[in-house]
Amino acid sequence: MSVLREKKKSEMKDRIFSAAVDLFNEKGFSNTSIHDIAENSNLAVGTLYNYFPSKNDLLLEIMQDEMEITITESSALFNDVNLQDKSAKDIIKLLAKKIFSIPLLVNKESLKEIFIATFSSNVYMKNGMILDLELMKTFQYLLERLQKANMINREMNIFSATKIFYSNMMIQMIIYLFEQGMDKEKLFENTDEMIDLIFQGMKP
Repeated sequence: MSVLREKKKSEMKDRIFSAAVDLFNEKGFSNTSIHDIAENSNLAVGTLYNYFPSKNDLLLEIMQDEMEITITESSALFNDVNLQDKSAKDIIKLLAKKIFSIPLLVNKESLKEIFIATFSSNVYMKNGMILDLELMKTFQYLLERLQKANMINREMNIFSATKIFYSNMMIQMIIYLFEQGMDKEKLFENTDEMIDLIFQGMKP
């Protein structure tokens, strides 16, 4: 009975997530209310509040779910066999794109609103940092595997390299958000160029 209950709960959450992302992309984050999400999910507002006390909490759980999917997929994608089929630089670029896919669930304008809202609250900023730290661990784990496979410099400090890669990715994301006319393709292009530049000093 509990299995069925958990399945229904998971399906309900997926429905809420889908409705929320659609509305964020259509109306913008700030213009979307909990009432809108409940209506789009065919739920009573009270039922939605039972799951999520606020729109920000809902967004955070969407991002956490996507992060868990990314981490799981990355672990499978970058197994020892697949590591041998690609260059270290291409593997790092691929992981960067998978990490970017989490915030890019919503369009640029909504993402900009979310970014500003996150930094306006200590609680949401802390929760956002927790997500970033988990994704950094995934990046660090990949670099450690590449180093053990002798695909990058064995003398390199992996923790420092992780911070360099991840901080530069975040800078590229901020540029994407606030530079008028910049699209996802340019974000990926700029990130690839940054990785190429960093990688010149990482060859084994």
